[in-house]
Amino acid sequence: MKNSFAVAKKDLFSLFHSWIGVLIFTFFFVIAGVFFSLLISSYSKLSIEASRQAYSAVEGLGLTRFVFSSLFLNLSIVLIFLVPLMTMRSFSEERKQETLELLFTYPLSDFDIVWGKFLGLIWFFELLTLPLLAYLGIVRGFGGSFDWGPILCAYLGFWLLGNAYLSLGLFISSLTENQVASAMATFSMLIIFWVLEWVAGVSQGIWADFFTALSPLHHYREFTLGILDLGHIAYFCFFHFYFLFLTLRSIETRNWKG
Repeated sequence: MKNSFAVAKKDLFSLFHSWIGVLIFTFFFVIAGVFFSLLISSYSKLSIEASRQAYSAVEGLGLTRFVFSSLFLNLSIVLIFLVPLMTMRSFSEERKQETLELLFTYPLSDFDIVWGKFLGLIWFFELLTLPLLAYLGIVRGFGGSFDWGPILCAYLGFWLLGNAYLSLGLFISSLTENQVASAMATFSMLIIFWVLEWVAGVSQGIWADFFTALSPLHHYREFTLGILDLGHIAYFCFFHFYFLFLTLRSIETRNWKG
């Protein structure tokens, strides 16, 4: 595990010292801020209008559900664009610069390398999402109230969804030395997974159940509603461990050559 941490630190610093890392942080903070501002503004207008007109339709619609659940659901779409940028350099750049073979000469197992690179991506992702907690302070500062349980549940779901997407991107990055090809392939796969819920909605019978069970968005949506289901947690754990396994197999193919 110590060797994995060394690889993770190397990849984390590499992201922070590249224009990609700066671009990802800037884009995420701007988009998250815009979503949060729009949702807060909409909630304020709706609350004022409801108090004036006594709309029964908005009874029970709290700040937690309207703002934070919607925020995390919208940010799941942002991940589709950011994850390809985060993962495209993981193995592709190493292959292109021919430093991957050098990495193999170090006293590191294939597992150390794969797990270390995945950890580096997770750490970067966690640092990226940590400032989201500042929105809770903003709401508190203006006298708002919210339920911690559903928000923490949504945060957990977002973390699991991010890990799953990162594992997919890491696997695709291990297949090519072209960073652009890696990013485009990862983006295409994430789009496919994203539309599975829509496909399930237009399907019937067993196919509807199949596509629903396969859809990451379906499992993630429950978290944003404050529903903690072990089945959804198991789905995401299987998702990212499955693609980590494929990444490990992909790296091991170098031993089959010659």
